[in-house]
Amino acid sequence: MTADLGGLRTLVRRAPHVLSLWRGSGRVVQSARRTDGTPATDLVLEVLDGLGDWRSVDQVARVLDTPRPAVEVLLTGLLALDLIEISASAPATDDQSRHAPALAVRAGEDAWRVWSPVARLFHLATRDVTFAGAARPGPATADTAAAVTPAPVASAPSPTLPDPGGAEVALPAPVLPGTLREALRLRRTHRQFAPGGVPLQDLATLLGVTFGVQAWARIRDHAPLPLKTSPSGGARHSLEAYVWARQVDDLAPGLYHYRPDRHVLSRLDGRHGPDAVTAWLPSQDGYQNAPVIVAMASVLARVSWRYRSARAYRVILIEAGHLAQTFCLCAAALDLAPFCTAALADSVIEQGLGLDGHAQPVCYVVGAGRPMGGPWRPHADRDAPSVETTLLGEALSRE
Repeated sequence: MTADLGGLRTLVRRAPHVLSLWRGSGRVVQSARRTDGTPATDLVLEVLDGLGDWRSVDQVARVLDTPRPAVEVLLTGLLALDLIEISASAPATDDQSRHAPALAVRAGEDAWRVWSPVARLFHLATRDVTFAGAARPGPATADTAAAVTPAPVASAPSPTLPDPGGAEVALPAPVLPGTLREALRLRRTHRQFAPGGVPLQDLATLLGVTFGVQAWARIRDHAPLPLKTSPSGGARHSLEAYVWARQVDDLAPGLYHYRPDRHVLSRLDGRHGPDAVTAWLPSQDGYQNAPVIVAMASVLARVSWRYRSARAYRVILIEAGHLAQTFCLCAAALDLAPFCTAALADSVIEQGLGLDGHAQPVCYVVGAGRPMGGPWRPHADRDAPSVETTLLGEALSRE
C-alpha cells in the first residue's frame, strides 16, 4: 500500500464509515465495515480529524510536521483498517483540495441528513462486500474475508425453534382460491376493517402459504434446507411468525407461535396481547380492529452462522418484505383486507412475546381483517381517494 501513497497525485481522506467506541477499558477507532480497529490515540485522532476532506500526503505531512516517509507508514496502517480512502487524482491547489471534493458529494449527502447518522453508516458499511468466488480489488479485510468463510455444518443453528410447550392447534391445509393476476389487482393496504372475525381456514392459508415449509432440500454434507414460497438468502429463513389472534373463528384469542415445519400454532402460555393494538403499533389507530396481527422476528444466528458480513442484515429486512408481499397477496386472494407496517414498538412486542430482542429482534408486522364495503378507503377519517387506472392496471383487470 505504500506504493499507492507514494504518487504525487494521491489524495487521502477519512472514510465516511468510521466510528469511535469504547471497548474494554479503552476507546478505539474502527471502520463499520470491519470487526477490528485501532486504539484512539491522540495521533490517530489528529490525523482523522484533519482528513474530513481530500488532502495530499504532503499536506498531511506538513500539518503533522512529520517526514513524508513516516506519514506514509501511518496512512498505510489506517488504510489497511479501512479508516481512510485514497484517490488517484490530478494535483490540486490547497483551495481545490479543500472545497471541490466536498461540493461534489454534498448533494448526495443531503438526502441522508434528515435521518440519524446510523442509517448512512449502515448503508456505507454494507456496500461492496466480498462474495464467495468473487474477486475484490485490494486486500481483503477481516470482515470481508469472514464473509466468505464457511462455518462447520455441525454448528449450523436449527431451521426451526424448540417446542415452546404450549397447547397446539392443528391447522387445516391451505386453500388458496383465485389467480395471481386477480390477487395482484386487488392488493391494497387497509387501515379499517368490517366487523367480524377471520375464518380459521383463512388464517391457516395465510400462515401456511406465507411462512410454511413447502419442501426440504437435502444436499450432501449440508443440513436440510427449508424451501418456502418466498426467497431467502442461502435458504436461511430466519424469520419466525408470531400470531396475535384477536378475532379468529374457532380459535381462542391469544398469542401463538406458528410452527412452519408442522403447520400448527403453539400457544404462548402465560402471555397475552396488550389491551390496544397501538401498544404494538404506535399511532396506528386504523389497525385497532384488526382481527389478526402477525409479527416477524428474525433468529439472527441462522444467518450469521452462514454470512459473516453485516450486509446479511440488509437481506433479513428485504426478506421481511418478501414475506409481507406474499401474505398480502394471499389475503387479497382470500378476499381479506391486508396491511403491513414497520411502525413498531419493537421492545414492547419482543417483551410481550418473550423474545430476546438482541438474538431474535422483531422486524416487521403484517395483518388482515374483513374488508369494508364500497370503494377502497385506506383512512377512516378521510374521503376515499380518486383512483385513475392506468393501462397496466386495465391489463390486470382483463379476463
